[in-house]
Amino acid sequence: MVKSNPFGNIGKKAKPSTDDFINTAKVDGGNEPKKLDPQGRRGANYKDKDTGKMIKLGGKVLQVPLNEYELSILSDAALNEGLPLATFLRATALKYVKNT
Repeated sequence: MVKSNPFGNIGKKAKPSTDDFINTAKVDGGNEPKKLDPQGRRGANYKDKDTGKMIKLGGKVLQVPLNEYELSILSDAALNEGLPLATFLRATALKYVKNT
């Protein structure tokens, strides 16, 4: 005799609560925003000198496309401040954000 429903013994899965689903769907899986350190190491990763392992960081390396005119103006401004161009851009952007 053949059963009419071969999957009849499989029960329904309990649905997780909405809050549980949302928390597990978050990138960090946490309930609170991550506390960021303004003095943290920059970049996407670095090589630990002691162990030789690559350590993944929460930062990112950005490439900013500039035309020749923009590059000239920003390079001159960075030179006047005595900073490398990337440091000048980062410092200027952070100063702008803090003042707004």
